[in-house]
Amino acid sequence: MNLKIFRSTKISIKLTFIYAIVFSVVLLLLNASILYGIKYYLYTQANRQIEDTKSIIFNKLNSGGGYSYLHSKELISDIPPKENIFVRVVKEDNTVLNISNHYSYNIKIKEPFDTPRHLEEMERHLVFENIKIQDSQSGIIYIQIVKDMEKEYNFLEILFVFMAAADFIGIIASILLGYIVSKRMLTPIDNITKTAQNISIHNLKQRIEIKGPDDELKRLADTLNSMIDRLQDAFDKQIQFVSDASHELRTPIAVIQGYANLLDRWGKDDREALEKSIQAIKFETTNMVTLVEKLLFLAKGDNGTLKIEKREFFFNDLIDEVVTETRLIDPKHLITNSKNDTVSIVADFKMLKQMLRIFIDNSIKFTPERGVIDINSQALGESVKITISDTGIGIPKDEIKNIFNRFYIVDKSRSKEKGGSGLGLSIAKWIIDMHQGTVNVESEEGRGTKIIVILNLS
Repeated sequence: MNLKIFRSTKISIKLTFIYAIVFSVVLLLLNASILYGIKYYLYTQANRQIEDTKSIIFNKLNSGGGYSYLHSKELISDIPPKENIFVRVVKEDNTVLNISNHYSYNIKIKEPFDTPRHLEEMERHLVFENIKIQDSQSGIIYIQIVKDMEKEYNFLEILFVFMAAADFIGIIASILLGYIVSKRMLTPIDNITKTAQNISIHNLKQRIEIKGPDDELKRLADTLNSMIDRLQDAFDKQIQFVSDASHELRTPIAVIQGYANLLDRWGKDDREALEKSIQAIKFETTNMVTLVEKLLFLAKGDNGTLKIEKREFFFNDLIDEVVTETRLIDPKHLITNSKNDTVSIVADFKMLKQMLRIFIDNSIKFTPERGVIDINSQALGESVKITISDTGIGIPKDEIKNIFNRFYIVDKSRSKEKGGSGLGLSIAKWIIDMHQGTVNVESEEGRGTKIIVILNLS
């Protein structure tokens, strides 16, 4: 349950919680390391003090009255009283020969000898060393040196209290500071959220503004702005597409409606009006069917439902087929095929044929009678180059970049006469794009146009 509550909390609280835990763990580990290091140092110093005391005792024994000096208080007189070091000298039968003032420890004398050891006795921490010596007169003598660590442990306890207080203050400060920092860091995300909530289909002009360094949030905002730009462009194109489609359909519908009214008024009795109306309605109906088919093609292409059926075939056979059909349906132009290399390609046969027909029909529309339309293909390694050139009226240079836009017509009056809707070249471009190909247009007014398409064979 607690995990569910944690998951549902704000990111700023999660970051604060995680930051506080990490900071606390690091702080505790650091303080524990410091305490352990100080404790280790204090015990090392205690061992050294015991060894120094041992050296003092043996120096006096060696330079003074020998082992008989063990009974003298001068043996331990040079030991600093402030160091909490105490000495006891006993015989093998536990008879005390010498002892420091305030010696109040009950530590058994046993092996190992000459090795400092640690002991906790009645909540007291001691470091001691037992020394065994042989005296010819007194026999075996034991010297016990004890270092009471009371002052050192008092220091450690005070240090621990200060560290605990510092840890507590540090944890509280880390929580407050972490919350403030996380809130500040997440402020751009709040701005992004609020801006995104204000953006809708009817308000795509607003953009996310993030000031500061080029970090992840800045790149996120730039990415979202780019996405909104693409969405706005797509909506603008959609609105333009719907507007142009409505405009294109409005004209033939108005013509059909006009001739229908004419038939209703006079067509029943006027044979000439009847013939004229029927021909006009058939013509406009054909244009509407063609326009709707093109619109459906582009709509399916846009939403990804148009199936592309690729298979392997010889591209030169397709060129031969298109050239033969064009010569049959258009005897008014000179259709030539200057080059047609034999190449095998993997592509959609019907779509490539539709692409070629669109470019050729365009050349036929805008090339005067007896003009030349040349269709050829050339193998270029792993690709094939298709060139469709004519000797028509050409395209103005500043119009070339727009000819593949939907519903774009260079000369609207002449295109209307020839049944153009401005969708054919858009469809051809879409087919080329779907085959990962490229298209280039070279044209000069009054001298003709050349369409160059390059497709990958694989």
